[in-house]
Amino acid sequence: MNTLITTLFLGTTRGAVFALVALGLVLVWRGAGIVNFAQMGQAMFSTYVASTLIIKGYGYWFAFLIALAVGAILGAIVDLAVMRPLTRRSHAGVLASDSMRATVPVIASLGILGVLQSLAGMIWAAEERGFPTPVSDVAVKPFGKTAPFTKFDLFIIVVVALTLVVTTLFFKKTGMGLAMRATALNPEVARLSGIRISRVRTLSWAISGVASSLAGLLITPSANLSPNTLDLILIVGFTAAVVGGLDSLPGSVVGGFILGLLIAVINVYVSPDDVFLALLVFLLLVLILKPGGLFASKKVRNV
Repeated sequence: MNTLITTLFLGTTRGAVFALVALGLVLVWRGAGIVNFAQMGQAMFSTYVASTLIIKGYGYWFAFLIALAVGAILGAIVDLAVMRPLTRRSHAGVLASDSMRATVPVIASLGILGVLQSLAGMIWAAEERGFPTPVSDVAVKPFGKTAPFTKFDLFIIVVVALTLVVTTLFFKKTGMGLAMRATALNPEVARLSGIRISRVRTLSWAISGVASSLAGLLITPSANLSPNTLDLILIVGFTAAVVGGLDSLPGSVVGGFILGLLIAVINVYVSPDDVFLALLVFLLLVLILKPGGLFASKKVRNV
């Protein structure tokens, strides 16, 4: 029983991080129609900034907030300096074919990932370092018995839950959130309604940067930090986004938790060597049964 409970907690905490990564990917996809493979490079860079601040004697929470701000700034810069010029060139006819218009931004995001990893390697000498936790990462012992989870596990679950609540309220209760939803559903109608599409798009990149930076800060204490440390997290997060549906924010969250639990079960009851095979099989099954993802929106065609 303890093994099962431990597995569930491990899957939930890891799934919460995967959900944040998937959420960031879906935000950019809905806002700009681009899969941002540079996302975890941004998270890695902002986490290095936080680590440096902590080493220099600044408090954890100060470094935490600065890292989130750096993630937002990097996301906005990527859109303004790279993706938006590429979009203008495609609309101007420089990129002639539709396939090129779809492929070039993805290649650009991979290039940005490489640049950020190289830059981190030059600044921090590709140094692998640990990252502290704000609360204890030792198993909780209520009533003298060792529980199958730590205070840091509970911290991750609470932080991600609060993040998802705030995100939901933002999209449902604020004018900018409603504008982002309208833009994602129909950009042309949103533009005709007076919504500044470019501003909304940049905001989606910035929020995505915050989500990915938060994921980096939460996963790094158990994975150590290096320029390439978050690459596998990106792969799993992208898989979660596809499983849930690239056009569905709730789907990205559910997909993250599903994969977190799946990975935990495979690690504990089968073998860690079979994790990626299990992910591939699960992804193929989902795509065969529901190609758009579990929560893909239904498109109605009028005849």
